Amino acid sequence: MHALADQRLSSAGRVLLLLGTLFIAGYTLSGMFVNVFIWKVDHSFVAIGWFNFSLYVSLPVGFLGAGYLATRMGELWMVRAGVVVLSVFFLTLLFLGQRSAHHVVWLGAFYGGGQGLYWYGFHVLTFDLTHRGNRARFNSLAGVFATLVATIGPFWAGFVLADGHHYSGYHLIFAVSLALFAALFAVSFRIRVQRVQEPLRLGQGFRLRKDPDWRALLAAQVLFGIREGVFAFLIGLLVFFVSKSEVGLGEYALWTGILSLMAFYSAGRVAAREGRRRVALQLSGLCLAAVACVFLWRLTGGTMILYGIVTACSLPFVTVTLGVMQMNEIDESHETARHRSAHLIAREMALGVGRIVGVSTFLFVAYNWPGSSALVWLVAILGAAHAVVALVVRKVTFVERDGQDRSVWHPEHDRPVLDVPAMKKPQASK
Repeated sequence: MHALADQRLSSAGRVLLLLGTLFIAGYTLSGMFVNVFIWKVDHSFVAIGWFNFSLYVSLPVGFLGAGYLATRMGELWMVRAGVVVLSVFFLTLLFLGQRSAHHVVWLGAFYGGGQGLYWYGFHVLTFDLTHRGNRARFNSLAGVFATLVATIGPFWAGFVLADGHHYSGYHLIFAVSLALFAALFAVSFRIRVQRVQEPLRLGQGFRLRKDPDWRALLAAQVLFGIREGVFAFLIGLLVFFVSKSEVGLGEYALWTGILSLMAFYSAGRVAAREGRRRVALQLSGLCLAAVACVFLWRLTGGTMILYGIVTACSLPFVTVTLGVMQMNEIDESHETARHRSAHLIAREMALGVGRIVGVSTFLFVAYNWPGSSALVWLVAILGAAHAVVALVVRKVTFVERDGQDRSVWHPEHDRPVLDVPAMKKPQASK
């Protein structure tokens, strides 16, 4: 097993942190307001629902396509391709303006496809450039930096959108996002990794009968997606309705983000220890389930603040812990590590299934019971998903390696060491 004390990141790992931070800065700056933009031009929950449904269908498809393309082009080019597609998406949204409400299906598909390309490359590089000793630290720092930029960006953007005339504010924040994506594209050339000349065997990622632990983790990913697929856009809309401005949404992101910063830092320290990891996951799941019930009381500014505080302090423990457990499960043997792309695609497919189920439920409610009251009940019900996640993964264990590191990647190097055969037992001396 890797020594947990060695939590230092390689130089390539630190550059990857910078790359991920630039992406989140550009993505959240504009992405947080995409649904508000669609609402302002159409005033329909149905249009927003179809946009996100199309997004969640195309994201795993883009992720899968990136898996096949990466065998020829490499993961870094998938990151760059995703950034290019998202840049074209924001430009298209500005070009269409009010007409965008009539094209939400293909716009959502384009948006999701770009995200799928990017996240495939980022997740594979994360696996390649970390090990079991520093993976929790990497996820924690990634969460801290992502939360920091996702806090400052929307806060500033809210004032820009409030002071802008018509849609001029959206032009400015989308332009800043494009500049950040351009910087990301340039920074990506600082990472040097050896490519894995290994064909993609997708079936290796769905070893459900052979590995009950991986089956449990995929089931947890589906449950995670059911909640996050709806909460990712609905909570922001509810805050916008209560505050009646983009400024209120930006301020909400600021204060909840400050709390998330501390939570992500703490989650990294907790997730590095097996016993504490499970307890933190269970407590966080229960807190998230309980706070979602406050919406049944009354939808007010105070309700949203209470929800934001509890979620900001609890959700990082779920995301960091679940992510570390999934990566460690893939990294438990030489064979599973070799097929890390197939396992990461299977994980993304499970997340996509959950998101599609969640947003389909949202569309069903929006069609049949239009109005915020029915949606509040939906929020309360879906809020219990992470508590069930903690129950599903409570018995997940990892295989011991008899004191040897048999994975393809070694922590003492700054980049992956490829094509390392499984270590053989030493023969007895004569």
